[in-house]
Amino acid sequence: MLPLNGIRILDLSRLLPGPYLTQLLADLGAEVVKIETPRLGDYARSAPPEMGLGGLFEAVNRGKKSAAINYRNPRGRELFLKLAATADVVLEGFRPGAVKKWGIDYEAVRAVNADIVYCSLSGYGQEGPYRDRAGHDLNYLAVGGAVALNARAGEAPVPFGLPAADLSGGMLAAIAILSALVGRQRIGEGAYLDMALLDGVISWMTPLAAAAFFSGLEVSAGSLPLVGGQPCFNIYETADGKYLTLAALEPAFWEDFCKVTGREDLLSRQFDRAIGGEIAAVFRRRTMAEWLSAFAGTDGCVEPVNSFEEMLAHPQIRARGYVREENGRAAGMNSPFVFARRASAPAPRLGEQTREVLRGIGIGEEEIEGLAGRGVIGL
Repeated sequence: MLPLNGIRILDLSRLLPGPYLTQLLADLGAEVVKIETPRLGDYARSAPPEMGLGGLFEAVNRGKKSAAINYRNPRGRELFLKLAATADVVLEGFRPGAVKKWGIDYEAVRAVNADIVYCSLSGYGQEGPYRDRAGHDLNYLAVGGAVALNARAGEAPVPFGLPAADLSGGMLAAIAILSALVGRQRIGEGAYLDMALLDGVISWMTPLAAAAFFSGLEVSAGSLPLVGGQPCFNIYETADGKYLTLAALEPAFWEDFCKVTGREDLLSRQFDRAIGGEIAAVFRRRTMAEWLSAFAGTDGCVEPVNSFEEMLAHPQIRARGYVREENGRAAGMNSPFVFARRASAPAPRLGEQTREVLRGIGIGEEEIEGLAGRGVIGL
């Protein structure tokens, strides 16, 4: 039995942040019912190939159900609220004010289910001058100060290698939902959760950037020790044009690095920012494979910069069971929760479980067919 067995979540969100959030909860056993519009559904279903988002929908909607209901239609709204009366959690990811306009906001749902945990996940939150502003992951990272740090000193910032605001904000909202469910068990009340993707950025900025700034230290590209500000914690090119990471922060790890490279003269200069060029010259003397062999069995904290394909074949990735195989070939990724792994159904087609979900709230077959004929639902 998984931790969230018996928890029902109605998910009105689309694209990445919300579906990623509910995918985590589905992996832990929650029943996630995607509430989608009958014609288009989740936009990720139809993202054009030139966007480079192939497979996104399948990646973050495994094992979920899909009920296609036009909640902007009066009867569709009634159906949604009847479903909400059976749910533990409702998640929406629209601009502030949209769900109130459609009559499916927190107050409307709470009227039929006083114990509901209702989460609104938006870009900038429900309040403030940016509440109605359009945006995406890169914008939230920029506003939150993270993009400015994603560069080497004196160079222009570049986008992150993954959508850190979408993923961190979604994960933070998942934590908030779980805390509200635990709180409901203890005090017997549901909750309204105003969560923003910007929240995730600020949460991640706090331990290092904010801590440094409020201690009187410089906070700029290349200044922070864990994002390229220290030679002992950086990325270096090898003789064959590949890259290695060095993360020898502790003195014992730095000592191993110095011994393996034959640079014991650098032992006392671990945090001297002037030695970056010397370390770069050391790494350029050998190939990646040669360095990895030299550091095997040591605590020098030297690891390769893997491509995605190289990551799939890495022995530690394989040992943790992250890679899903079909016919002996990598075909996808498994849940990150090793303790909760199980076989799961693929992502649902649009409206695949509409009939099942509506039957569960007492809607008869004749009405279901009529609703489908009028476009209120999709089957």
